[in-house]
Amino acid sequence: MVVNNQKKEVSNKREQILLAAVGVFFEKDYYQATIVEIAERAGVGKGTVYEYFPSKEELFKECFSYCAEEYIQSFHQHLSKPSSVKEAMYNIINTHLELVRDNRKRLHLLFTERPLNFQELQAWVLKQRQELLQGITSLIAKGIKIEEIRSDIDAEMAGRLFLALTYVVIGGLVILDNVEVRDEQITSLFEIYWNGLGSK
Repeated sequence: MVVNNQKKEVSNKREQILLAAVGVFFEKDYYQATIVEIAERAGVGKGTVYEYFPSKEELFKECFSYCAEEYIQSFHQHLSKPSSVKEAMYNIINTHLELVRDNRKRLHLLFTERPLNFQELQAWVLKQRQELLQGITSLIAKGIKIEEIRSDIDAEMAGRLFLALTYVVIGGLVILDNVEVRDEQITSLFEIYWNGLGSK
């Protein structure tokens, strides 16, 4: 019981530092943010931050991965649910919108160029994007097979367009441009996309 409590405390403190770091990195450039500021915001000592993260670069990488997990999960939860392809894709977009609305600070790190300064992160981002693309491509291929989507559609290109709509258009509007996107605008955007795919 004591061991479990200790593990929970370690996990909570680590997350506490991560969340504080996300806030500082969001407000300042990576190079301007300091471990001292992050420690103060997390309510811990500077040494405690280094107990969990050996360097600022490592902390930034962990922040980025932490934020990205929520983004990626918003896709996977709908890819695995049995539903029509159109419904699954629409649900992915809506879940994504809710996620970016509720987690602007966390997800801001995903929409900046700063993480790409680190080669290791760049490779990780490319791997995750490829995984998302494969999932969406498979979903569209399923739609073609069951004749919910036209047979002349290139599934991979349609998947890339869908990710651009979700990640760049919607994510960019909310996170970068700070626009309050209305639900009816999302429906309209999706219909513009879907009407180029849906079978007659």
